[in-house]
Formats: sequence, C-alpha cells, structure tokens
Amino acid sequence: MKRTLPLLALLLTPLAVLQAAEKSPPAKPNFIVINIDDLGYADVGPFGSQLNRTPNLDRMAKEGRKFTSFYAAPVCSPSRSSLMTGCYPKRALPIPHVLFPGNDVGLAPEEVTVAEVLKAAGYTTGIIGKWHLGDQPEFLPLQQGFDSYFGLPYSNDMGPTQDGVKSDLDAPLPKPKENEQPPLPLMRNNTVLKRVLPDDQQALVELYTDEALNYIAAHKAEPFFLYLAHSAVHFPIYPGKQWAGKSPHGYYSDWVEQVDWSVGQVLDAVRNEGLSERTLVIFTSDNGGTKRAVNSPLRGFKGSTLEGGVRVPMIAWWPGQVPAGTQCDAITGMFDVLPTCAALAGGNVPGDRKIDGANIWPQMAGDADAKPAHETFYYYRGLQLQAVRCGDWKLELPPAKNPKAKAKLYNLKTDIGEATDVAAANAEVVEKLQALVEAMKNDLGIDGEAPGSRPLGKVEDAQPLIGQDGKVREGFEP
Repeated sequence: MKRTLPLLALLLTPLAVLQAAEKSPPAKPNFIVINIDDLGYADVGPFGSQLNRTPNLDRMAKEGRKFTSFYAAPVCSPSRSSLMTGCYPKRALPIPHVLFPGNDVGLAPEEVTVAEVLKAAGYTTGIIGKWHLGDQPEFLPLQQGFDSYFGLPYSNDMGPTQDGVKSDLDAPLPKPKENEQPPLPLMRNNTVLKRVLPDDQQALVELYTDEALNYIAAHKAEPFFLYLAHSAVHFPIYPGKQWAGKSPHGYYSDWVEQVDWSVGQVLDAVRNEGLSERTLVIFTSDNGGTKRAVNSPLRGFKGSTLEGGVRVPMIAWWPGQVPAGTQCDAITGMFDVLPTCAALAGGNVPGDRKIDGANIWPQMAGDADAKPAHETFYYYRGLQLQAVRCGDWKLELPPAKNPKAKAKLYNLKTDIGEATDVAAANAEVVEKLQALVEAMKNDLGIDGEAPGSRPLGKVEDAQPLIGQDGKVREGFEP
C-alpha cells in the first residue's frame, strides 16, 4: 500500500525522494558493506576531493544517497565493533585503543554480531578483508557469525619491519625495534595461507575484489551479507602494480583510485548479475583520514574526536529504493548498520541487551516524515568521553589532564570546521549538553570502567597466529 503524504510535503519533496519513500523494499535484500581503512572525508569526489579521480564513487553517489553526518570511531577496532554489534564501541569492546596480534582479549563471543542476526534470518554471510576484533580462535570471524572469511585478522602494518609492513612501497626499511610484532598472516576461514610480504601487500585490493566478485556470483540465488573491509588506504601504502605511479599525486592517491576501481567492480557485478533491485550497498570508512588524507572542511584527523577524526563519508546505493542524487545530513553512524539490516531482512535485533543504533532505513529511503534516528551522539576516544553532540551543537569537554579548562561549544551547522568557540554566548546550550554528559555517567561513563560496558572476551595462553620463528599456530596450518 502506498503512503499518503500531506499536500505540502508533496509540493516540497523531490520526486525521486517521494518515489523511494512510497515503495516497500523487497523482502530479504542482499547487503554489501564496503569499509575502507583510514579514508579521509574528502578523499573521494562525492565528498569534495579535488585530487583523486573516483568516477565509480561519483556514479554511486549520483545513483544513491550521501550521508554527511555519519559517525564512526577515532580508530580501527572500536569502529569495527560498533558496525558489528550496533553499539557504541565502549559498550561492546571497552578497550583504550586497538587490538594487537596475540592479545588475550577481543570481541566477546557472547556479543551478537550483524552476521549472526542475518544468519538467523536465513542469510549466508561472508567477510573479505580486515577483521581486527581479535585474533585468538574464539574471536575470529567464523566464530562470530560468518560462514566464510578471507583476509587479514588485523591491520596491514602489524608485523615485523623486515616484511615491509613498517614502510611504504619503495621506501627504505626502518631500523627494527627490539620487540617486533609477529608475521602478518593472510587467512582463509580458520587457516593461515601465508606470511604477508610486500608483493602480497601490493596485491591485496585486487585479491579482495576478486574474492568479492566470486562471492556475489556464488551466492546470487540466495540472500547474502558481504562485508568487504579493505586494508587500503591504511599505512603502509601499497597501491597495486597497475596503479602505482598512475595518479599525479603520489602513492596514497594511487591507492584511493584503486579503491574506487574496486567499488566499481563490485557495483558492476551486482548490476550484471541482475541483483540491483534487491541489493543495498553501503560505502564508508572506519575512521577519519590520517594526515596523508584530506578531511576538509572538517578539522582534525584519525585518532581524535574532532569531526575529522570520526565523521566519515557514507553512500547508500540501492536503485529504485534509495533516491538517486540525494543527501541526508541527519546524525547516523556505524552502530546503525545492524538494526537497519535486521529490519530490512526481517531479522531480530537482540532484545536482551542495550543497542545504541537505530533503523535508519527511513533516512536511506528519503522518507520526508522520518523522525531523527539520533538527537544525540557521544564521542568516545577509547574509554574516555571527549564530546557530545545534540542537533547542530557540539560540546567539546575539557581535557582530562586539564580539568580547570572550560568546555568549548561549536555550531556544526554554521561552523563545520570547529573554528569558533561560542560557549560564552550560548550558556543555555552548554548547560543542556553538560546535562547530557551527566546523564551518561551511570551508563558508559566519562572515563575508565563503566556500568554500561559489557565484558571483553578473554582467553588464557594467547598466542599469535604465526610465531616469531615463522611457524603457524597449531590448528591453523594449511
């Protein structure tokens, strides 16, 4: 049944938005989430890049909907835990920074991932690329709801200097440190295929893309969830051999352009397999870009809770369902992926625990009557709350090391670059946002342990997948 919209809304709403809002999405659509590593907000054309050529993402945005206030976390592991669980990272993965090879903690097996939600709803589930939620057997993808896995269990820089993982393509090797990390493993399911060396780093984007195309072809007759998590464009920078040196702006730009090629390959496969009308594709980044990237007009970089550290590009694409060439400025984020996919798939969001995300399908569909999914967003850096946003207002809390400092207030609608502190002229707004901070004290807290954080997964006798001697851990051999 078609919805009846008020006359004024009909007059003011673009036709493409109305058409998408009036249609009911088909049952059990496919989902593809493409997550890039350390991509800057303005590293791609749809979000303002003047350097990198991204024709496939340009087309994706013209055929889809941009989300301009989509939030991740400042760094890798927390962001990925949010995507997987539908929660603030501190709720599901309360760690101060990121996970490292051989850590004895990871995403708890008791957490319910988006893969588990969709698997229970009749989906086949696959991950290709970077996992980074724990490398012990209990924490790996096949134990967290995925049917198949191909990729790296953590970041592509987490290995020994001699293997080229601490330096970019063609750069000299730095001096090894005393306590080197173990070799970086490329895995298929629960098997270590090989030790990753420079040629492997350079081949990753093509390897992952080929795997994705094969996955789509193999599962086109059944509903599927594909999580394609590229290692690009995280340090070390290793553009593929056909891309290295081809852009005018260096290896980083080469790699961004190769990522764009990969997105084009995936979208072409969806089109060619006749899956466009029943496949939602989401493109985003796990956190803000590093200083190699362009985050303009945002201030800050990866690792911070300034907008440039946590606001990331996001495009939703689903021809006939997501209105083409449109934009959504509402507060949304990684934690919305699970509840949105669950709603579209007819799955069940876990009811025995708190979920922070929301079903943002109304925002994706361009529903003119959609209520905001989130009025408020809390900016956590590890275990510490550093800022809070309500509507257009963002309150930056004083640094923990300087408690006498005053909070700063920014109006993100008029000052997206957080250049001007307007706290003095808006005392009532500051008071309102400080009340939100106080309200969070009994949930996720301000710093350190908190009542709303769930336990980490923890194991005894943690070991890396490949030892310093190059031997693969028992049970993970080819």
